[in-house]
Amino acid sequence: MTDAKKALALREENGGVAQNNLADDIRRMEPEFQAAMPSGKEAARLVRDALTALRNTYNLGKCDTASVLGSLMTCAQLGLRPGVLGHAWVLPYYDGKKRRHVAQLIIGYQGFIELAHRSPAVASIVARPVHERDTFDVDYGIADTLVHKPYRGPEGRGDITDYYAIVKFVGGGYAFWTMTRAECERHRDKYAPRKDKRIVGPWVSDFDAMALKTQIRMLAKFMPKSPELAQAIEADGTVRVDVSPDVEPAEASEHIDAEIIVDDETEVEWPETAVPGGAA
Repeated sequence: MTDAKKALALREENGGVAQNNLADDIRRMEPEFQAAMPSGKEAARLVRDALTALRNTYNLGKCDTASVLGSLMTCAQLGLRPGVLGHAWVLPYYDGKKRRHVAQLIIGYQGFIELAHRSPAVASIVARPVHERDTFDVDYGIADTLVHKPYRGPEGRGDITDYYAIVKFVGGGYAFWTMTRAECERHRDKYAPRKDKRIVGPWVSDFDAMALKTQIRMLAKFMPKSPELAQAIEADGTVRVDVSPDVEPAEASEHIDAEIIVDDETEVEWPETAVPGGAA
């Protein structure tokens, strides 16, 4: 390929921009990503996923380069795909204290499931929603039981009322965690990122996925965790600027007080009763 064709291909891949330093930095990091990835994983695919996320994620290109590369390094170390398969997302936030845009890594429930399966003690793990016409019963006691039979009638299953996750262990035994939709909404109101008086981010655009993720995070307290899952729980929602493949994600990441950057379509009104200092 001639230099002109290479430049044109690069321009097209960068969305029509002749030069995109962040995209170039992501490409240059491919050897480091490969060194960090679990055996059998390909860094070239991670780079392609990252470039797609860069084009499609609102304002990600404005973020501090090291924080974007750091999030991608964590994805590489954990063997997760950013923006693909529900594994993880690299999202832009604004750090008001340092007046900079930074990228935070948000790990999805499918990413947690992928990592949970790497524990030799875990036979299977699933997370599911429950609809209003389903048969659903939970009994906490000497023998904890959960029964879920999806409704098959012509009316459809109806709205989602509950969420749960179940893990089955190698050698027998299981554990589960469940929350009602109302409980998930209260969890969202307490922990979701906000802009002014509005909830923003994944809890708006992907409520069900975030609710299922919450079930898995809560369930993880009662199950043997793979090292990767333990690292992912610590790294979820953090900023990382250390891009060394030799540093574990939890050690390189930190939680900061930052506001997520979103477009208007992903925002919803924050209920007045949930606003700190709002109406009682």
